[in-house]
Amino acid sequence: METQRLTVRVAGKNYRLSFSDEPEHIKRLVSFTNRRIAEAGASSLNMDRETAAVAAALSLADDLMKAQDDNARLRRAIDAKLAKASDG
Repeated sequence: METQRLTVRVAGKNYRLSFSDEPEHIKRLVSFTNRRIAEAGASSLNMDRETAAVAAALSLADDLMKAQDDNARLRRAIDAKLAKASDG
């Protein structure tokens, strides 16, 4: 797929992105990101956009690392079961 460009609005600021994914995928990412920033900002009345964006980024990074850990754990469990099945 060829590279495309799209202007998106994240945390009230416009960004011009280059991407090779489908535009709908990028729009979903932007919507999800804005939702997480809004959730982070709602946790404190005095939180500015930049702080909310950093809090959202840390929350998303935490979610990603937990998912990666779960993925690795599940792969090890599957590998162990496959090894056991091939031995028996």
